[in-house]
Amino acid sequence: MTKNDGSKQTYLMVLPVPARRLNDHQFAIESAFADHLRLLRRKLGDLASTLVVALPQMSDARYQALKASLATVDETTDNIHFAAMYSEDLGRLGYFKAFPGIMRALYKEVRQASVVHAGCSELFRPYEFASLLMGRALGRKTISVTDIDNRKSPEMNLKSGRWSKREYLSTILLHRPTKRLQQTVAARTCSLVLLKGAKMAHDYGKGRPNVKNFLDSAFSAEHIIPFAQLEQKCAALSDPATPLDLTYFGRLVGYKGVDHMLRALAHAKTLGLQNFRFHIIGGGEEESALKALTDTLGLQHEVIFHGSVPFGKTLFERLHNCHVLLAAPLSEDTPRSALDALASGQAIVAYNTYYYEELKSAGAPVTTVAWPDEKALGQAIAKLARDRNQLAMRLRDAVTFAQENTQEIWLDRRVEWTRALFG
Repeated sequence: MTKNDGSKQTYLMVLPVPARRLNDHQFAIESAFADHLRLLRRKLGDLASTLVVALPQMSDARYQALKASLATVDETTDNIHFAAMYSEDLGRLGYFKAFPGIMRALYKEVRQASVVHAGCSELFRPYEFASLLMGRALGRKTISVTDIDNRKSPEMNLKSGRWSKREYLSTILLHRPTKRLQQTVAARTCSLVLLKGAKMAHDYGKGRPNVKNFLDSAFSAEHIIPFAQLEQKCAALSDPATPLDLTYFGRLVGYKGVDHMLRALAHAKTLGLQNFRFHIIGGGEEESALKALTDTLGLQHEVIFHGSVPFGKTLFERLHNCHVLLAAPLSEDTPRSALDALASGQAIVAYNTYYYEELKSAGAPVTTVAWPDEKALGQAIAKLARDRNQLAMRLRDAVTFAQENTQEIWLDRRVEWTRALFG
């Protein structure tokens, strides 16, 4: 057991992010998160002599599908240890059968920790929040983190047709009250509460000093487009022969609204948009349907599917060449892609969900249109493309915003807040 003596401390993160045990001392996990864990442990210093991540075990199917985009963490050299809590492909009944054993394993990890970092749990998969309650009962420092404000998502999912009335009612009657209760308890009892969204922090914090708005960016200073390359990109925009490069990067799943982006671009073409390319970087269950829609809309010469690219240098080298990120989420979303795009010197055109409105209010070059108006999205794209001098100014504004919001800056704040818990 690690002693909680202030010199050697164990920082425990309890999360629903799946990882895959490879051998006795290595595990695989999403590449951006692996980088984040390494940086966090270094930043925490003596507060995390050992960093333990209590996570679900990644299924065989997911591992085979994502293997190319995963990173390997070495527990010996990175001093980040993976504790598998349960198999992610357990069904609801299987999870509840395994629940007593999961809680015993979780309690063992919490008991050895100095700091317990987790968040709220899903109604039928109680897990993360239980660790905060255990930590509180054992007198550990507890940090609750919520990276998305989903309060409007049920209404959005019903209106967009993604949910049935039954799914909507079960969410607002069962799931939403449970999440609200957990969030309220966390705000009142946890040592530190980090919420991604100023409105969420205001609503739950109600002035409490332990509740903070936390942007939680993933890009590092090294990922920001170099000044010379930015200026070269801006200068090239003045030449009409330079194609306008738009992009979406992330998972190809329904709620991301990539189909809305394609239809918006088709509408923008009818408004005069020419000489553009739309780069889709990522993979997922919607890929085949999106390729078919691309052909149906007559965009096969403008849309390029690149497949998955691991987070890091290769991804940013591609993003540095793009000008505009498109975002059309069909429910609330706080993707890291928005901040990564800003770091790459891109403006954003998005639906007016709260996250993009907050980024715009904070000074990021974000153009928002009414959700979920595909034609308005297309009009905004066409308008931005017509004034390339204005677009170039927005690319510079993007980099200025990114320089003030790197992962290092936000992690330093988090470490400062965490260190303050120990006086």
